[in-house]
Amino acid sequence: MGSWLWHALVFGGGSLLIPTAILLVCLRWARPAFADDYPPDIQSRMPPFTRTERRLSWVLGPAFILTLLAAVLWTTWSWLDADPARGLLSAYGMALGTAALFCLVDLVLVDWLIICRWRPSWVIIPGTADAAGWGDYGFHLRAQFSGKGLLALFGLPAAVAAVAVLLPR
Repeated sequence: MGSWLWHALVFGGGSLLIPTAILLVCLRWARPAFADDYPPDIQSRMPPFTRTERRLSWVLGPAFILTLLAAVLWTTWSWLDADPARGLLSAYGMALGTAALFCLVDLVLVDWLIICRWRPSWVIIPGTADAAGWGDYGFHLRAQFSGKGLLALFGLPAAVAAVAVLLPR
């Protein structure tokens, strides 16, 4: 268990820095990519997105998803590569652990600390500054445990684990 936890935290945590950074960039310059992830009162006050924001969303949104999947895949594959006897169940455990680590970073660091607590001006969407949703910690927690959130947490690691097992080592 010690080596599993070390691998998940060091390899997984390190590789998750890239998608986390892209997520933060999206909060500032590619808001349409995550427009549905804001509380309803903020969504209802959002102004129309600019052409630049929409274009950046088409680039940065997929870049976020791809780097997140790549981080989970690389962490899982490197876990399997370290011991060829490890199989699909071990791969799923590592992929799930890495995905759960990202969910924790997203919830605690991005959602609660940066968005709800610090609320820097570059995060605030024009016209929504006085919306109560900016401080709604519960909204972000409920989103993590929604059907979509749980499917992503448990389903994507299964697919990533299957791919990692099939990759040459």
